[in-house]
Amino acid sequence: MREYIARDPKTGKPLRTGRKRAHGLDLAYRPGEGAWDALPLDRVLPLANGGVAVESVIWRDKERLLRRNDAIRALPRIRGANQQAAHQALEAALSDLNPSLRVAGLESLPYCALQHSDTLFEHLHELLDDVDSDVRKTAQRCLIIVAPVFPSVTEETLRRELRLTDRDRQRSAFEALKQISDSWPEVAELHIDELIREEEGSLRGLAAALLPRLAKHKSATLWDLVGWCLQDEAVIVRRHAARALLPLAEHAPKVTQIALEIAFFDEDEQVRNSALKASRKLDPNSFRMQRLITDGARHPDRNIRISCIKMLPVIMVDAEVRIMASELLHQETDSEIKIILEDLMIDESLEGTEAEKNAFLAPAEKVERDEGSISIPPPVEQVIPKKKVDDSGKSAQAVRRPTQDEIFYGDDFDEGLDDLV
Repeated sequence: MREYIARDPKTGKPLRTGRKRAHGLDLAYRPGEGAWDALPLDRVLPLANGGVAVESVIWRDKERLLRRNDAIRALPRIRGANQQAAHQALEAALSDLNPSLRVAGLESLPYCALQHSDTLFEHLHELLDDVDSDVRKTAQRCLIIVAPVFPSVTEETLRRELRLTDRDRQRSAFEALKQISDSWPEVAELHIDELIREEEGSLRGLAAALLPRLAKHKSATLWDLVGWCLQDEAVIVRRHAARALLPLAEHAPKVTQIALEIAFFDEDEQVRNSALKASRKLDPNSFRMQRLITDGARHPDRNIRISCIKMLPVIMVDAEVRIMASELLHQETDSEIKIILEDLMIDESLEGTEAEKNAFLAPAEKVERDEGSISIPPPVEQVIPKKKVDDSGKSAQAVRRPTQDEIFYGDDFDEGLDDLV
């Protein structure tokens, strides 16, 4: 089975989704089971064309009578040389006056279109406006199935259905657009780009509701759509756009920072809360985030003030935090925020507990001795004895040391001195 390639309606170039088609598409995109599956292939076309009125088959151990509408549901089974004949039988059923045949044809259309589409989607476009309610509802379900597989050929049909005042048909169209956003996000972006320019605010809101679903898709067009919707006059549009910021923060943090500068100061609380959640996913040390945090510390919204004040120690040194907290404290009126600011003003190195003060002390340097070295005890301070003092307050007479002559001549030297005297 050849894969369908969606193309840009403006350029005609193939659209790139950035990922391969889901392998489970073939499992999901197939006709439902029924008694017509038991009909032999050589009997399908005669019964579908009306040449035969009834066929009998055994289905789940019971005999069933099949008619033309059952054979129409069996047409997706036709392959090869009979494929063109099956296509003609399907077109005849889609334009038949019998509503049950038109319903059966719409149920087979998505699967027969994989083989040979031709004018099938023109029939779908018309049957969405059918006079019979069952036919219209079946056509709406058919559009939801075929739009993600054939986004280009269903573009005009979907564009019309998205703008209808009939809520049921519009709801089905947006469901189809939601399915397209998963398979072909670029196509969904083209539709949303047009829808957010509409005058009706509710229509813009329905389009913006798809932005969070597309946020994981890296696209400059998507980033523009989020930015435009954040500035929309309708609050519902801004709320949906703000919800896209959280998933966007994981894939495009720089773009999210720019968008937060708008959403952070929105007048709607839900928009601000969504922006606050997204801000916690970003690096607070970037220039834009630092400026956003310091501005947010003075924000009128209490929740934003608290969150930004608690982030001040992350982007500032201790001294800067204390100065900032002191300035904010003079302006603050909320008692809880005042307590937070007072705690930020405390210098733990001077005013903290003993444990907090000690945490600021530099640890003593460790002295390592070489292996085998002898430990030398610390020197002992020598105590010098004081001179004795007698009762009169005079110091005791010092003992006279012998002279060199006395040491050399001994006692004879002393005697010679006596004769001279």
